Parts: sequence; C-alpha cells; structure tokens
Amino acid sequence: MSKKSKLTESEKKTLKQKAESFQIEGNDYYLNQIGLASKELKGMFSKEELASGKESKAIQASFKIMEPRVKRFHGARPLASLFAANALNSPCVDRFGYMIGQGARKRSKLELNDENRALLSDLGNLMGNSGRESLADPNSTIPAGFTYFGQFVDHDLTLDVSSSLDTTAELDATTILNMRTPSFELDSVYSDGPFLRPYLYEFPNTGPSSAIKFRLGSNRPSGPGGPSLDISSVGMRAQTRFDVPRMINFVDPTNSAFTAVIGDPRNDENLIISQIHFSVLTVHNAVVDSLVLSSFLGDIFGKAKELVIHHYQWAVFNDYLKRICGEPAVSEALGKAVSIGSGFRMPVEFSVAAYRFGHSLVRENYWVNHNFPNASMLEVFQFIRKPLLPVLSSWVVNMNSFFETGVPVPVFNFTRKIDTILTNALESLPGTAGIMSVLAARNLNRGLIFGLPSGQVACRRLGITPMTTEQLTTGIPVDEVEILNRFSGRLLEKTPIWYYILREASVLGSGNSLGPLGARIVARTFARILKRDANSFINNGFTPSLPSAVAGNFTVADLMNFAGVTRP
Repeated sequence: MSKKSKLTESEKKTLKQKAESFQIEGNDYYLNQIGLASKELKGMFSKEELASGKESKAIQASFKIMEPRVKRFHGARPLASLFAANALNSPCVDRFGYMIGQGARKRSKLELNDENRALLSDLGNLMGNSGRESLADPNSTIPAGFTYFGQFVDHDLTLDVSSSLDTTAELDATTILNMRTPSFELDSVYSDGPFLRPYLYEFPNTGPSSAIKFRLGSNRPSGPGGPSLDISSVGMRAQTRFDVPRMINFVDPTNSAFTAVIGDPRNDENLIISQIHFSVLTVHNAVVDSLVLSSFLGDIFGKAKELVIHHYQWAVFNDYLKRICGEPAVSEALGKAVSIGSGFRMPVEFSVAAYRFGHSLVRENYWVNHNFPNASMLEVFQFIRKPLLPVLSSWVVNMNSFFETGVPVPVFNFTRKIDTILTNALESLPGTAGIMSVLAARNLNRGLIFGLPSGQVACRRLGITPMTTEQLTTGIPVDEVEILNRFSGRLLEKTPIWYYILREASVLGSGNSLGPLGARIVARTFARILKRDANSFINNGFTPSLPSAVAGNFTVADLMNFAGVTRP
C-alpha cells in the first residue's frame, strides 16, 4: 500500500462520521486502511471546515439522509460524488428542460431576489402551518394508495442531484442532471439488471437458468398482520416474507444496518411505498413462475420483465393518470404527434411544479390493518426504520384499504383533497418539525430559482383560459389572501405555478383531480414519455394478459391482487 498523508484528528473524525453514515462495520479498520489522503480530503472540505472539525451543511445533509435511522429524501440533494463520474460527465446523460418557451418564462417569472424569496417562504410556511387541516374537507375520491404509487412512479422518472436552493443566480434546467432515465421502465426496481446488480436477484438452482427472480426479505415476528379474509380480522396471519430484502450482518445480527437492497433507496422512505415496491418484486416473481409452468422456451427473465413493465405502464396510463388528470386531458395528450426516439428532457414545469401536487394528498392518519386502525404518519415512517426492522409482521400493510381490490375492509383510506392546505402529518417525526411548511416553501422557491413561468402565462401558452383573481382568492383564509395581495398583488398577477396548480385543482377539480393546467402538463409529459419509447406498450400493440377484474384491462388494484398481497 502506498504511503499515505498523515491525517489530523479533525480529519479522522470526519472520516469516522462518514464511515458511520455508510454503516461500515469496523470503523477503526476502515480509518486505518482506506487511507484517504489529506490532499483528497481537503478537496472535499474547505480549510475552515477542516480546522473547525465541521462538515459543510451540504455534506452533512447528503450523508445524513442515507442513514438507516433517517432515510429522509424529500427536499434532499445527495452529493454528486456519490454517483459514478461517467454518469455525471457523459454528454449523453439525461438533463431536465422546459415545456414553456424562454420568452414567455422571462416575461412572467418572479425576479429572483430576497424580497420574493421571503414572500414565497411566508406563503409556503402558511400552507404547511399546523391546524389548517380543519379548514378543508379531508377526503377526496382518490384511493390513498395513489399518494404513494405516485411517489413510486416519480422515483422511476426523476432524480435531481445537482440543483441547489442556496444559489443566488437563476438555474438553467437544461444544465441539471436527471439521474433517472425519463422512461417508464422500472429502473428503480430492475436497476441495471442481474448481470451488473446480481445482489438484487435470486438465481435458480434447478430448472431453466433464465428463471431469475428478485430477492425478497423476511419479517420480524410480532404477530398477525397484513390482509384478512373480510372486514373482520379472520385469516390475518403472521407474515414471514412480506418485506424488501435488507442488509444483515450475519456475524452480529444486532449490528445489522437493515438497509433496503433495492434499485432506489427512496422507495424505502416510508412503510407504504416500501410495501408497494415489495409488491412489484412479487409481481415479477409470479410472472416468472407462470412462464416456467407454461414451459416457455425463451429468455424467461427478459420476457417476465417485458410483461411486468408493459402491465405497469398500462396501469400508470389507464388507471393512475386518468384518475388524477381526467379522460379529456389524457385523450388530448395522446393525440399529440410524437416520433419514436424523438428528443426529450424532463420539463421542470412537471417535476418542480405540476407533479408535486402529491404533497397535498398526504393524510395524517391511515387504517393500515386491523392492528393499527388509526396509524399516524409518525408510525408509517417510524416502522420502516431501525430499530424496528425488518418490517414487523404485525405491521404489514393491508393493501385492500389503499386500493380498490374488491376485498372488503372496515375502513377504506382516501387521499386528502388537492388544495393549498398541507397536512402537518410529519410534524412529530424526529428532526422534521415544521417539515410540511419547509417543503412547501422549498417547492415555491425552487420554482423561483428555475425561472418557472407564472400559472397564468403557462395556461395561455398551453391554450387554457387562466383563472380569475376572484377564483384564486375565493374560499381561502384571510391570511392567505393577505400574502397574495402583498406588493400590489404581485402573486395574483404572477402566481407561482405550483401554487396555481393546487388552487386550480381545488376550484375547478373540486380537489378530486388536477385542473386544466396541471392535468395538461402531467398528461402530456406521461404521454410523450410513452410515445417516444419504441419499447412502450403504446408502440407494441399491447393488451393486458395477466389476471384482472376486467378482461383486457389492468389497474393498480389488479397489480396488487396478482402480487398476492391482498389475501392472507
């Protein structure tokens, strides 16, 4: 081993913290052997930070979010150094872009200055302020599972690792890296496949060699949980294989990290999305089994992956998208001409504004199963973190209470209505006091930093009649109207597009679906992604073939039923 530069005590402390963040066992050995040279370390930390023994806020935040006890990815930005250099520097890497032209954005955007930052922060803080939930009817007509299925879909499409809210200059979205491919291809599940990511998969010991399945995890015994046979708890049993796979230290199990071994760690952020990810893993495994039983002679893994992705795409487009956007918006988007293989950059009007409607869907409490009929969001997050891992058998989610599977449950969960009132459901999470206010303020300021157009101008550019000032302000609290009226009604003239889309959904969609602008942005983005992809279900004459409630159709509920997670 080459001679290493001598590390100072503060540098050693920094490395030890870094090692602990990765849950690397034998930290002293790590510090002695990995030998990061002082000059390399000083390239990561400023001289002042090293002298004080403190990490920069960016570095602290990046490593903190990965800790198994934390796993908080919302609003977080991992360091670019955590990704392969070629993925960051290649001219072929995906980047974000815009849907609305530069001229329209320039004319309608709010100026990036301290006054507007403070104004938007005040509005965001109010949107997530505790106690406002009582001002609105909490229930929409959208099954609550779509809050987290929508999050799952987002993790299949976008991952911004290079933008920052701390910038004093406006960001050009076309320079921002998207570390996910803008395709509905489940790379958040399959990752780079069994050749490059074999630890995600189980290879067969007997039978066809291509019958490769996903690894599954096991549950920590704590009694019956999950689905039952009817509205009573009859049939509910102690689940044993109802979790994603996790890292376990077999030498010292008590020192296990229990980090999820999955294609995207964001899909283990809360219990519900983690169980959705698990369900997709089991769908693949069930398709593999069916192909083996049918004596399929080709590449079983490849065919199973194709079938799973096409059924997933069908459910996204024909179930999820139509629920949140409505049939007219989806039909309009489908009618737009898009060439296979045409250029595309994920528009920030979608990723930074329209698709963030999901933040308003979050409920404060859920009926999770018969053991936990009023589980708080604190528990939904807490029971997917150490020391409560692997997922306790009594905490396995009854998906019948989140999707319309046809299996009766005593309580069915619906989302909150889409509006500008965000639940304070996460207020009690450790280290997340005021997180919804922070999240709302960050959403608004992110739109400011990217120079997004106002809601009104976006409407006009997309052929939609904007809402009036009266529509924007009617029915909202006085303190919210006061902020909109500040500086001679600045936010009423140039309404931030994310806020506009939430108000539009509330006023024109009754909180049960997106309004015209939000629906057009989301539907056109989804449709373009599918139509430009030569491998998508749209371009392959695909008709669902897996078991479903209605022949020739396939919904997210059908996916859950086929996964086998809706019955004991």
